[in-house]
Amino acid sequence: MDMEIVTARLSLRSFLDEDLPALADLFADGAVQQHLAVGPMGPSGAREFAATFIRNSHDEWREGGCGVLSVVPRSGDGEVEAIGFCGLRQLPDRISAVELVYALGQGHWGQGFATEAARAVLEWGIDNLTVREILAFTRPDHIASRRVMEKAGMSFQSETDRYYGENLAIYSLARPT
Repeated sequence: MDMEIVTARLSLRSFLDEDLPALADLFADGAVQQHLAVGPMGPSGAREFAATFIRNSHDEWREGGCGVLSVVPRSGDGEVEAIGFCGLRQLPDRISAVELVYALGQGHWGQGFATEAARAVLEWGIDNLTVREILAFTRPDHIASRRVMEKAGMSFQSETDRYYGENLAIYSLARPT
């Protein structure tokens, strides 16, 4: 399934084969790894992980109606390399909620791209999915990610160790009633 969400500065689109090197670089970056639920990996492990991540995302779109998208800055001279990912994933034990996930390469932190992508994906999710709420998780001390969630319109709920084997802060955006 080909999917695209366009914002003022970004194109969030289905992964393409040419996204693999950029996504592998993202997963190989130690600064990015420390904020994701992935263990340390070198370049070859990151490439394999990225290829599986892309395949899984295509499967999620096909089977569950949502998935992760490649984040690509829009430019006047055609598409440029992917800078990260953002999307919605099914939670293994929840049918009434999905999870917002996102990550960007270090060179793109602090520019508002994560918030812009998250807002667009949240809006798409509320408009197109039948879930009651969209959840997002981050480590409690990851202040930048917490700010992205808040700026995107999500509210802090609590902390839990229910997912990913560690204590995480939970944010939520409920479907308007």
